[in-house]
Amino acid sequence: MDWKREAEDKLRCYAARKASVGRTAEQIRLLELQARSIRSSTADGTPVQGGSSGREDALISNLARREELARAREATLRWLALMDGALGELTDEERLILERFYIHRQRGAAERLMEELHLEKSQVYARRNAALRRFTLLFYGWSET
Repeated sequence: MDWKREAEDKLRCYAARKASVGRTAEQIRLLELQARSIRSSTADGTPVQGGSSGREDALISNLARREELARAREATLRWLALMDGALGELTDEERLILERFYIHRQRGAAERLMEELHLEKSQVYARRNAALRRFTLLFYGWSET
């Protein structure tokens, strides 16, 4: 496994996954509201061959989507806790470099870091590689391919 590439991919999707937590919670709340508006099925009718009504199907579908979203949200929260733990172990400079290159990617990140950190371009890239290696070690415990 290419641990470095895996770490880069994780860093690149960090911001989007963090933002998704709030949206997922809001989607669950919306489904809960929709479930309240689905009228309950009547017990006095004879079920059609096959046994369920459209209302029951809608309620079951709504419940299944809420469960799926809740599981996905929980998995994302656990993933973020692992990421935050590894990122929290980095120095401020290492975190800044990884944020600029991967998490909040911007054009000209190397040039901006050159100005902010008073470094040559080669030094910025060397520090990026060192920060990425350290993050990889903190997250996986291993960094070699």
